[in-house]
Amino acid sequence: MSFSCVTSCILKTLSLTLLLAAPLLAQEGNRKGHNDMSPVVPENLIPPSPVLSVEDALKSFTIAEGFIIEPVAYEPLVEKPVALRFDANGRIWVVEMIGYMLDLDAKDEDLPQGRIAVLEDTDGDGQVDKRTVFLDNILLPRAIALVEDGILFADQTKLYFCGRNGAERNAEPVVVDENFSPTGNVEHKPNGLFPHLNNWLYCAKDKFRYRWQDGKLLKDSTQFRGQWGITMDNTGHLYHNSNSIILRGERLLPETIESFPLSKIPNDTSDMLGSNAVFPIRVTPGVNRGYISIANGYNEDFIDPKTFKLVNTTASAGIDFYRGDQFPASWSDVAFTTESVVGLVKSTRVSENGLELTGEHVFPNTEFLASTDERFRPVNIHTAPDGSLYLVDYYHGIIQHKTFITSYLREQYESRNLQNESSGLGRIYRIRHKDKPLSPQPKLEEATITELIETLAHPNGWWRDTAQRLLVEKNDPESIAPLRSALIKHPNELTRIHALWTLAGLEKLTSEDFIAIFNLGVSEALRVQALSAAIALKQDDPLVIALVENSQKGEALEPYVLRYLAQTKPDSARLIQFNRKTPFAAEAIATGLLSQGITTFPKTGTNLDKYLYNVAKSKKSLTPEQRLKGEHLASFQRGKTLYTGAAGCIGCHGEEGEGMPNLGPPLDESEWVTGDPDRLAKILLHGLQGPITVNGIKYNPAAAMPGLSMNPTIKDKDIADIMTYIRGNWTNTAGIVTEKDVTTVHEATKDRSGRLYTAPELE
Repeated sequence: MSFSCVTSCILKTLSLTLLLAAPLLAQEGNRKGHNDMSPVVPENLIPPSPVLSVEDALKSFTIAEGFIIEPVAYEPLVEKPVALRFDANGRIWVVEMIGYMLDLDAKDEDLPQGRIAVLEDTDGDGQVDKRTVFLDNILLPRAIALVEDGILFADQTKLYFCGRNGAERNAEPVVVDENFSPTGNVEHKPNGLFPHLNNWLYCAKDKFRYRWQDGKLLKDSTQFRGQWGITMDNTGHLYHNSNSIILRGERLLPETIESFPLSKIPNDTSDMLGSNAVFPIRVTPGVNRGYISIANGYNEDFIDPKTFKLVNTTASAGIDFYRGDQFPASWSDVAFTTESVVGLVKSTRVSENGLELTGEHVFPNTEFLASTDERFRPVNIHTAPDGSLYLVDYYHGIIQHKTFITSYLREQYESRNLQNESSGLGRIYRIRHKDKPLSPQPKLEEATITELIETLAHPNGWWRDTAQRLLVEKNDPESIAPLRSALIKHPNELTRIHALWTLAGLEKLTSEDFIAIFNLGVSEALRVQALSAAIALKQDDPLVIALVENSQKGEALEPYVLRYLAQTKPDSARLIQFNRKTPFAAEAIATGLLSQGITTFPKTGTNLDKYLYNVAKSKKSLTPEQRLKGEHLASFQRGKTLYTGAAGCIGCHGEEGEGMPNLGPPLDESEWVTGDPDRLAKILLHGLQGPITVNGIKYNPAAAMPGLSMNPTIKDKDIADIMTYIRGNWTNTAGIVTEKDVTTVHEATKDRSGRLYTAPELE
């Protein structure tokens, strides 16, 4: 398509005029009404931020007593690492996201520059000395998983498989999921590909799980989790987080229940663990909204006006539940979270009591690790085969994407030259305890079946996980009998759990195995695992059902019992007499019944009957695409694209409008959405500061919702389309909203200048 010279000149003149007249609006992350961006940190207290050599960077760290941080790999052997995995022989497969924010305007971001490299320590001195580029020219890669004869990896939009022989590539990559991440900003993309006990791969910022089996990708729906990091503890409970939440832990094993929008029963399966407070050791002016302070006329202080340091996390990233064997035993229940903006690693001790998880920070007023180097960007952390923690440092001046950079942050970056001198850098560190040696390099690629089964008893979770993966991939009939023996007789409970899931992955768990487990009087934890496997494998032997039905119940076991019986014996008396106070009881029953296609329930009767009636109604209702026509449907579809993409609503409110813990309240069946459209328009235009009560439940998200009118790329028509989408989606059936409707409200409230609403103002 071509333009005339006249049109071209007009466009250039208009662009220049806008640039000169409104420099602040040129920065995409600015918010309307945030007119005072005066720095909070006095300039004379801000130290410079030069590029430090690795030797000098090590001097910038403070670390918990008894621990040592040391380099494993650094430039030129690694560049811009964001994630890694260890193969069966301990080689490091590192994902290098080259191309992210090369300057403040994201120059060349759309060019495929990323790489996957294999790093090796060939002389055993603890440092990488060999680098092999496995694959290059990848567009912003972010995740990797090792699978039989190859790897799975994710770039900006797709999921790929690439064949390998050891560390050598033997084929070209092929797309196995075209729709892994088709839309959205680079900061809001699925990541993780984390291998779980149940032999599936899980991601943060995604509603799907994946498995590579017989040369094909299996893809299955799961609940939407977190934003950045994902990990698990020794028994398979998943942990995740978001930029403003350090850690959340799931109270149930994955796939036990589904989320049902119509449920009036809270069905969130995760708890926030510990506070979101951080304690950096350097003043922190380089925070995107560091200007937000009471002194500047806002409602809170992002930066402490006395210490000039960030108060609560704004950039929590990769996490790891420590499952190694090199730290003292007292660290076996601790999860680690990286914070990439203010350069620290948080440690959270997790406690479990039945179905409740609680967390407290190991160091209440300090951090496990922190740095005075502003370019230190810890983005991921992993338990290593040697029992230590490997810390991934992106080492880059700019950490915020251009879409969200404010004029304030741009000035901060420029004032310390953070946008320059970052190319070619990146570090991977090892964190170990001083009082215990590291484990030797693994050689599991050459291990026999017997050796792999013995490895299921290793004290380091990485070894157990890897042995399980290899046993499932080898699919050797000779492994079945010793695995079954380990399941029934091994004295180590974690070994029995891995034997259980290895047999499940091989599809060799039998009725006799389940009967033996429940007749042995094993721990509640092992029975939970067995029931989870029985649910996954659809085990329906009458003897197993009878044993489960008559088994001793405890709060931690009850949801799994109800889920299993609803799936196998819907008329069980246990379902009729379920304890309403048992967490997740109704959801577990509903999931089990619906999995069998049972969707007809009485409209009146017990609380359970009423709940299941509503669930069934929601499952059988027409989709919006079936209900809507003409411009209403067109607006709905445009709104869907915006909701999941440019507007980013999905990140806080979920794909099903169910809301996200500590991020955003539910939109489905919300009176704020389906009620007065003018009120909803005000919220979308100018934003909302919690708390807010939705359907009688109070929500108080950690951060305020910004108004969409603050984003110059979002127009009134876009807001109308988003409103039409959320008002007519899920179980909502409210009417269309037009551009004129939104513009009328926008004009009437223009003097608000982006000031956030509060719920009382709108009620």
